[in-house]
Amino acid sequence: MDGLGKSLILIMIDRVHCIEKAKLVKFILDSQDMDNGGISDRPEDAVDIFHTYFGVAGLFLLEYPGVKSIDPAYALPVHVINRIPFS
Repeated sequence: MDGLGKSLILIMIDRVHCIEKAKLVKFILDSQDMDNGGISDRPEDAVDIFHTYFGVAGLFLLEYPGVKSIDPAYALPVHVINRIPFS
């Protein structure tokens, strides 16, 4: 498991005080592909859907401004889940 995954686990078990939030946010933002979109496991690597999802989820959990809420069960933004007509 990479550093982002370990950090997200700490956030989910309410151990945010164990990580340096500003450094993790910077790392996630530095791992973006600004030309084509997506987030990689570390800066200069190729992006993939796994790290893009967890990068965005991490930014949400780290309370980064402008990131919409994500439903962890469906791995989708909450505003999208709210539009799905469950029967």
